[in-house]
Amino acid sequence: MKKFLFLFLFLLFLGSFSVDAQNIVKSSPVANVTNTFVGGGIVIGGGAHNFQIGLNPEFVKSYNQYVDGGLAMNIYYKTYKDIYNNLQGNNFKYGIGAFTRIWPVETFFIQIQPEYNWAWIHQKDLSTGVSGTQQLGASSLLTGLGYGHKNEGGFTYFSIMIDLLNNPGSPYYDVFNKKQPIFRAGIGLPIRLGDARRKKNDSVKK
Repeated sequence: MKKFLFLFLFLLFLGSFSVDAQNIVKSSPVANVTNTFVGGGIVIGGGAHNFQIGLNPEFVKSYNQYVDGGLAMNIYYKTYKDIYNNLQGNNFKYGIGAFTRIWPVETFFIQIQPEYNWAWIHQKDLSTGVSGTQQLGASSLLTGLGYGHKNEGGFTYFSIMIDLLNNPGSPYYDVFNKKQPIFRAGIGLPIRLGDARRKKNDSVKK
């Protein structure tokens, strides 16, 4: 219960940050923007006996007002406890994926993201004190809904997704192989190639 309360308060904090960030994005001067953005988000998830947090850097191309595509990298740290088998452990995971965001209306989007994650898992038997480490990999297919704002000056968003696949090595499942919700919030800023070219031309003229 405390973890879900933490998630709720954390999302409220991110909401206020997102509004401020979006105001900054809108007020920033833009010249020759290529509709390509770099940014990222924070990943939070968990249940009664596990918790995970991570980073989700993104490279995004906005093709039009309805469709965005991009590449994403995942970096996670997760802790868990199996109260039935008296085990506890922690995982470090990273992965790569590609995603599509479809904006049927201005502020809401649908996201689909296939990805592959690698994991290093350390686990300890609390009854015997024996511990061990293993490595594994698993594919995931994330899908869900989000709320956000985007324009030529950047984007901000929130999303809630789940993993549609049933791979036990997925970072989005707990020790009982139950799906966990994935909360993400992020911000992106444009890559302004026009600004770089203009500075180069100005230096040549001088």
